[in-house]
Amino acid sequence: MQLMDSSQTWQAKQDTIDISQYIRILKRRKWSIILITFLSLVLGVYYLSKATPIYQASAKIQADPVQPNASAQDQYIMNSMVFLFYETQYEIIQSRKVAETVVDKLDLVNKYKVELEELKAEGGNKGLLDPLKTFIKGFIADEEEQNSGPVELTDNQLRTMLAQGIQAGLSVSGGTQSQIINISYQSEDPLLAAEIVNAISESYIEFGLEARLSQIKDTAEWLSEQLEELRVTLQESEDKLRNFRLSQNLMDTEQQQRIANTQLQTLNTELVRAQTQLSEAQEIYSQVQQLEREGGDYRALGPVLQSNTIRDLVREESTLSRKVQELSERYGEKHPKMIAARSDLASAQANLDREALKIVENIRKEYRLAQVQEKNIRDLITQTTTELQSYQGDSFELTRLEREVENNRRVYESFLGKLMEADVSGDYDASNIRIIDNATIPEYPVKPRGALIIAASLVFGAFFGVVFAFVRELMGNVFRTPDQLEQELSLPSLGITPLVKKKKGNVAPEKQYIADQRSTFAEAINTIRTGLMFSNIDNPPKTILITSTNGSEGKTTLAINLAVALSQMDKTLLIEMDLRKPAVGRDLGIKADMGLSDLLSGKTDTNVFHQVEGAPNLSVITCGTIPPNPMELISSKRFANLLQSLRDRFTHIVIDSPPTLPVSDSCVLAKMVDATIVAVKAEETKISMAKETITRLSKVNATITGVVLTQASPQKMSYYGEHYYQDSYYGVEPSK
Repeated sequence: MQLMDSSQTWQAKQDTIDISQYIRILKRRKWSIILITFLSLVLGVYYLSKATPIYQASAKIQADPVQPNASAQDQYIMNSMVFLFYETQYEIIQSRKVAETVVDKLDLVNKYKVELEELKAEGGNKGLLDPLKTFIKGFIADEEEQNSGPVELTDNQLRTMLAQGIQAGLSVSGGTQSQIINISYQSEDPLLAAEIVNAISESYIEFGLEARLSQIKDTAEWLSEQLEELRVTLQESEDKLRNFRLSQNLMDTEQQQRIANTQLQTLNTELVRAQTQLSEAQEIYSQVQQLEREGGDYRALGPVLQSNTIRDLVREESTLSRKVQELSERYGEKHPKMIAARSDLASAQANLDREALKIVENIRKEYRLAQVQEKNIRDLITQTTTELQSYQGDSFELTRLEREVENNRRVYESFLGKLMEADVSGDYDASNIRIIDNATIPEYPVKPRGALIIAASLVFGAFFGVVFAFVRELMGNVFRTPDQLEQELSLPSLGITPLVKKKKGNVAPEKQYIADQRSTFAEAINTIRTGLMFSNIDNPPKTILITSTNGSEGKTTLAINLAVALSQMDKTLLIEMDLRKPAVGRDLGIKADMGLSDLLSGKTDTNVFHQVEGAPNLSVITCGTIPPNPMELISSKRFANLLQSLRDRFTHIVIDSPPTLPVSDSCVLAKMVDATIVAVKAEETKISMAKETITRLSKVNATITGVVLTQASPQKMSYYGEHYYQDSYYGVEPSK
């Protein structure tokens, strides 16, 4: 149960979002974020310095969908299509027709020519129409490239192109939610922008008035022509109707026709009812006939089953039948009670058959009666229809003439009303469009907006900087903290060796413990020593191998300082087993021509042990002459015997071995020692390579006691957790 609770707690921690972790990532990548933000800001400032200021002039007009003199019907139609109305007005305002009117109002063609001549004379100073000239030059660039000389444009061509330039800088919005339409125009020249917007507003109003008055005029002329023809047609149709009535001596036939139609409708309703009754009766009668052909029992019919009398007789028959059955079990067939019971049963069955026969006879009567009723109604309908047709034949011509007169009168009155409305509209020149605010000369440009661009540059720079930081963090595949070592390699982390920056006057990393045993570096080495000793408290490791994944990962520094720390406890030996690139003797300043390789190869049998100043209990065996075959020396029996004899002389033996991946020396040595420590360089050693190192050592059954994160910066690690960066406590300085 406790295991399940622990698992659930761990899973809950995994699912919890740690905001502080993201904050630490941002702190860790702060300089990258600041750099990207600064570059973005520089780009924004550069854009502002190169951008041309654009001014915008705006005007407000009110556009009512309903015309001032519109009829009630027209008002209803306009209000129902208000959305289409405003969309249409936008297109009209932005049309080339209105733009060309503006060109004429402002005399832009002549101004363009004058400024073009001045521009040629002055050598390229900007003028009022410079934006439009830029547009025209871009528009006709292809034509100029095709011709060897400049193209001379006509006034009409200039007028059209200037109008297209106005259309390109014009924007219209508003409407639907209100009757206000906003007209805006952008240009590099503020005066030109204001003049064009005001001219567009006036041209738009004039365009609407001209279009409406022209339409009304055309409509009135057409209505006048049609009205005279309709009047003559109406008079002729009335004369024909009057003459026909007099000649045939006929009156109004509308009422008589209505009576005949009502009578015929009533008969049709009765016919439907009679046909329904006949269909029902025929269905039941068909069942009777089928039973008679098949010799069936009438009691199977629906009407028979629904009869209350039949139900009572059936219950009586059932009762008597059960009585006969009971008596037959008790008495014989000739018993008086049995004979009486059978007589009663036969009488009940006879009564039941008679009653069923009566119901069947009623079914036959109802069927014949339904047939007679249906036939009589059909005869009445035929007779009425014949009479109605005869009457209609006499009055058909009269009806046609009356309908013709009525239709002609309605058309004539409708056209007369439209003509009167058109006459009134033609005399009324009010517009449904009014200018609310005229455009004024803008004082400040709308583009580029400096504050907005600067703010956007900062925001986008910070955003992409943060994205870059998180991408770099996610793509990183190196070790940064001791916790990461344990998580990725599934091995205990013994500690770290702090990063010591190589500055003039600083003690070398290899001599940090010797120089100051109260330093942060020395405390970190003591932590590693403690973890190593407590890895097997009953039998602490005697021979300790220090290796790494690749070179330059701080394994030699770790080996030297750990050996010095162990020498504080008892006699310790440091062996330089990196016979390919030895560094221990060089780092400790030991100058020796003979060393381990010479001893193993038999070149010398003298004392190869060296002492280190500041560590009296530490002895060092350097590499000596670099051998051509290091693997043969390491795997030789002579080295095994030497190592065994050294175990008897020293309490602790620290071996600095080559890196594991480039060569296999450390794998051979790992089988001979009690503990193996793998040095992993912070922010540099790849996770995959470290895993490969552990795999190789595990294949030779090496005892891997733990891993050490070397050259780690506590300040950088604090970005991954505050517990990585704490001030050390050393107590009071000793008196000298």
